[in-house]
Amino acid sequence: METLECIKNRRSRRRFTVQKVPDVIIEKIIEAGKCAPSSHNSQPWQFYIIKDQALKESYAKIDYDENKEAIITCDFILVICIDKEKSPARFIEDGVLASQNMSLAIHDFGLGSVYIPAYKVDDQTKEENVKRIFNIPANLMPICLLLVGYPDPNEKLEEKILRDNKDLIEYR
Repeated sequence: METLECIKNRRSRRRFTVQKVPDVIIEKIIEAGKCAPSSHNSQPWQFYIIKDQALKESYAKIDYDENKEAIITCDFILVICIDKEKSPARFIEDGVLASQNMSLAIHDFGLGSVYIPAYKVDDQTKEENVKRIFNIPANLMPICLLLVGYPDPNEKLEEKILRDNKDLIEYR
């Protein structure tokens, strides 16, 4: 798939089939995340692949209602964490850049995903719950979760309408 085609056509998916994603594809998705730029090339990432159904169900109990079914039915949850000691100034950006690379790779492999933030700037509860449920060490900060699986072909997606360039760009 061409890069711009992949970017333009990637959509958040919340309904998945029961088909399992082969580990070889999961490894390639991780490879895409490792290729992301990071502050001072710090590469502060740590990735967790959550396939255990009981863990997914535990997390679904505390997440937003709109994501509960997706959390339970996705093939796996990819938790993207950052070691803030390796990237003290730009840890959020480093995590988001890795997640974007992985989201595009997921789409390129014919899979679907949805991005769920794993923290709130003004509330530590979400981050603490992610760490507790998925047993993430104290030195790591979870940035986001990607719910991943083969997309349900019957999922109804709203048309994605992009803003016009003239409303976004100023030449000076």
